[in-house]
Amino acid sequence: MCHTWQFPSRKTWEIRPVDLERLPSLNRLNITGGEPFLRRDLSEILEVVSKKAKRVVISTNGFLTESTLAVMKHHREVGIRISLDGIGDTHDRIRGIKNAHHKALETLHGLKELGIKDLGIAVTISDQNAKDLVPLYRLASEHCVELATAILHNAYYFHKQDNKIGDRPRVETEINNLMREYLRSSRPKDWFRAYFSQGIVDHMYGKQRALKCTMATDSFFVDPYGDIRPCNVMDYPFGNIKERSFSEIWNSPQAEEVRNRVGNCDQNCWMIGSVGHLMRQKIWKPLFWIARHKLSPRMFRENAVS
Repeated sequence: MCHTWQFPSRKTWEIRPVDLERLPSLNRLNITGGEPFLRRDLSEILEVVSKKAKRVVISTNGFLTESTLAVMKHHREVGIRISLDGIGDTHDRIRGIKNAHHKALETLHGLKELGIKDLGIAVTISDQNAKDLVPLYRLASEHCVELATAILHNAYYFHKQDNKIGDRPRVETEINNLMREYLRSSRPKDWFRAYFSQGIVDHMYGKQRALKCTMATDSFFVDPYGDIRPCNVMDYPFGNIKERSFSEIWNSPQAEEVRNRVGNCDQNCWMIGSVGHLMRQKIWKPLFWIARHKLSPRMFRENAVS
């Protein structure tokens, strides 16, 4: 589903912690990869970005338990999301690594022992693991952590353009089962995850997203070399943070051009990085959807969410 690992970045070209001093003040920042815990200077990066962002979360595969715990014991305020693409053998098969599921849980347990509060597991939905969605939710609940969802996307960032769901009705059924679990939860945050999951179904069927994308207006992506891009799907850098101040980049003619491109983009991506903040900004939309579906949890509309 993602071949990023086959295209490692060149270490001598990578962005340095000092370069990240140029970032503006942020509400949320996610550090992703590849695998962030391969960076030997990750702790220094966290020192910088934790002062820039109110909330920092790292996405990790959870394989590097010792390295992860060594870094996180100094950054207990940072959140972690560990990829778990199924239960047991399903996860191992998708990841192509024996005992990957066991290793991820070992890392999760270690982080809990460190006292990390902002913890969760994350699944990328595909034909291969849809049947495990509810078991993954129950696993997350058993460990008192969150379950975040995504679905296959294609992008330059993933080095993949052939990702697709084969049996969409079956996958939709499993996502609907997960949505019901979310809606039965006593945690309001899970109710919003149900709404997000409905958007995943809509994306799978190629429907227009319910919340218009605003990347490059209120959010952005920084690649390993410091290039500022609207997101990790649109391959259009419009400035480099190692060369210019963020303000210069953000207010440049190139930035206006990329905003026009975002406005005309037809990818209809539905990823938490480009949707989560919109759900908070336009909270009445998910709230209305939640109210209807809490009252009638069997009613999952086939058309796009309102």
